Amino acid sequence: MLAADKLLLQSEVKQRAINLRERELKLFNSNFSAVGSQSAIMAGFTLTSFVEIDLPPERAFAKGVLHFFITASVCVNFICVAMVMFVTVWGSGKALRGLDGSMDYAVDSMNDERTFIFTCFALGVLSTLGCMFAAAWVLMEESIAMCASVFLLTTMYMVGSEARRIRNRFYVPPGEEVSFNEFKRIDPADEIARKTLRTGSASPFKGLRDE
Repeated sequence: MLAADKLLLQSEVKQRAINLRERELKLFNSNFSAVGSQSAIMAGFTLTSFVEIDLPPERAFAKGVLHFFITASVCVNFICVAMVMFVTVWGSGKALRGLDGSMDYAVDSMNDERTFIFTCFALGVLSTLGCMFAAAWVLMEESIAMCASVFLLTTMYMVGSEARRIRNRFYVPPGEEVSFNEFKRIDPADEIARKTLRTGSASPFKGLRDE
């Protein structure tokens, strides 16, 4: 009877831990979806502007800078969109359809991918503003282009500084975030399953089933 109650308690705690990790999974999916949507909009806007704008034959240097920022914006934003697609589709599939312990592995791996995705998004924002900066010098008169450049450079600085300030305000240091490592000690088989997920070896319970 005590053994059955112990197994029931372990199952209930494990189920609640999985529910908490599922909330993290939904949070990451919503955040990545928002970032990917904005990157797709910026990439489409940049590509459409490049096709629709008639560039004058003069001002070769400004056109070269414009072409550079257009290429950088499209490439970086598409990388961001592709990474968001890969992480959300494959990560969610791993969490829901994988072996025992796949939820923890998938959520932790998605958390590790955030830095690269958000960096690509930031570079995409700056590249899009760079396109507008170069287009101002290609299409506008010099006096108007100087005024537009002041606004655009100020916007670039504010985006960078405000992003750094807001990140520092909401940043959670490594020792202060909520950890689920203590649940790994509930059932030793969970840790074996996690090692199997990382190494890709055969199931550690195969021999037990055979016995």
